[in-house]
Amino acid sequence: MLTGTHVSFLLWITPASRAQPHTVNRERTPIQPNSYGAAMTELSVSQVNRAGKRVRRHARGEDVDSEALRLAFDILVAYRTAHARSLQTATMGLRSAVETMGYPIRVSQRLKRVPTIIDKLKREPTLALSRMQDIGGSRAVLPDLRAVRAVQERLTTRDSRARSLRRVDDYIANPRFSGYRGVHIVMQYNGRDIELQLRTPLMHVWALETERLLDIFGLDFKAGWNQNVNPFLALVSYALAVEEAGGSVPVSLKREID
Repeated sequence: MLTGTHVSFLLWITPASRAQPHTVNRERTPIQPNSYGAAMTELSVSQVNRAGKRVRRHARGEDVDSEALRLAFDILVAYRTAHARSLQTATMGLRSAVETMGYPIRVSQRLKRVPTIIDKLKREPTLALSRMQDIGGSRAVLPDLRAVRAVQERLTTRDSRARSLRRVDDYIANPRFSGYRGVHIVMQYNGRDIELQLRTPLMHVWALETERLLDIFGLDFKAGWNQNVNPFLALVSYALAVEEAGGSVPVSLKREID
């Protein structure tokens, strides 16, 4: 069900989407099949991290030997592909947890796109490629906050041979500066880190509509603070959180959003 704050958010987004969209170049040179995909286990952590450094340098406009860069891209693509099996296992486990607890199954999965991996390497200069924990991601959209917490508890407290808990980031208790809310649970499956995301429908709508801003205006609110956009998004997120908790959004806050 759409709340008043939700409607205001959509009304704010929709007129902008009718304008001429900002052109964002997401194209990259196609990567051809290579031998690393079949022999990923032979690659060491140092090889993966070295490839990530070279790709990062290239993304920042630095000179990188063309042959070394081609090899680095090949390794990056192979490393990404190597997460597919673990991602499938994680998604099946998440679906099972949601179904077992009697909630509607709204579970999806994705391997992070190569351009997005490169953007993250560029945005986070100290992040090693081997430590990027969200290359594979599975998401469940749950009916309400209580359901999110129940599934979170099930995933993080029940022992399993198939997975091991790596980290929990609670962006409901501590929202990101952008206003993003949700619970991220990093689990390791078959030696690969997979991120499980838990959201309510309102959290999910906020995230989807916010991501549209990147394509419409060419903005990247993850990279830093935008004084024209971030305050509004954070206000909307706070208002939705109040409504989701059963409270009433203050009139003054509604005026700021409108």
